[in-house]
Amino acid sequence: MKIKGIGINVHPDHIGGEIENLERDLKFFQDIGYEYVEIPVDAIDVIRCGKLDPRQMRELKALLSGLDLKYTVHAPIALDLRDVNNLEIQKDLFRACIEFTAEIGAEIFVYHYNQKTSNPIIEQIFYEGMLEMAEYAKEDIQICIENIEIDTVQNVVEFVKKIERKNVGMTFDFGHAYLASKRFNYDFLESVRLAKPYIRHIHVQDNFGRFEELRLAGYEQYKLIPYRKLVALGKGDLHLPPGWGIVPLNEAFQLLDNFEGVFMLEYHHHRYRSQAREILEAARAYVRRHDASLKQ
Repeated sequence: MKIKGIGINVHPDHIGGEIENLERDLKFFQDIGYEYVEIPVDAIDVIRCGKLDPRQMRELKALLSGLDLKYTVHAPIALDLRDVNNLEIQKDLFRACIEFTAEIGAEIFVYHYNQKTSNPIIEQIFYEGMLEMAEYAKEDIQICIENIEIDTVQNVVEFVKKIERKNVGMTFDFGHAYLASKRFNYDFLESVRLAKPYIRHIHVQDNFGRFEELRLAGYEQYKLIPYRKLVALGKGDLHLPPGWGIVPLNEAFQLLDNFEGVFMLEYHHHRYRSQAREILEAARAYVRRHDASLKQ
């Protein structure tokens, strides 16, 4: 691995659309020593009906430019190119997200693969839509399609291979891949090897590999389960700090000797604020252990 810096995600539910909350979190991240922050497009309401709102963007860019941080971008929860009933507005939204990424000086845009359907027409629409978005992004923005726990890593890899565009790669989420490996009965470390040639970005988070079946019924139903219940039972996509669960992260990182990019933590930082410095130092220890350039 060759790590450009360590990052942390902004949690949109925690921000609640208020730029003052975003400013508080960003300054906190900067103060404790993070170099990158992943900004969700829907942290505040910068897109309205598929178009960037210039007023919100001015305020956001003024905030971001005043900080000594670099940024990556995460797609909003609404974005779904398989939403065939709203396809044109979904494409508008995707284009606005690419514009957002460029406007804040980021190069990485993370998009959830979600779940492959059994409908070949929908999958063809999804494929053609992603080709169109890749063309719109040109070489300026790297679209990184993220595996999530409701489908296999293999399906994401096959899709990225089929797209066959230099600016479309993969975000490998270790926590999601581990949960999915338990639910769909595949080898987690083998999935890391399979994805390795296509990984352009990583999300580092932890869990106990105990899949919550309600997640397959739908995200909204799953979100009705209180997080405190899930964490007490060790179930679901817990987004714990690395090392707090049982995902074999060290073994996985050893396989990614050719990865160059950001070591992006994606844990629920607002729940563990008092331990933030300890968690960041643990992340630095992972980097020191696995970044080959630091051993030369």
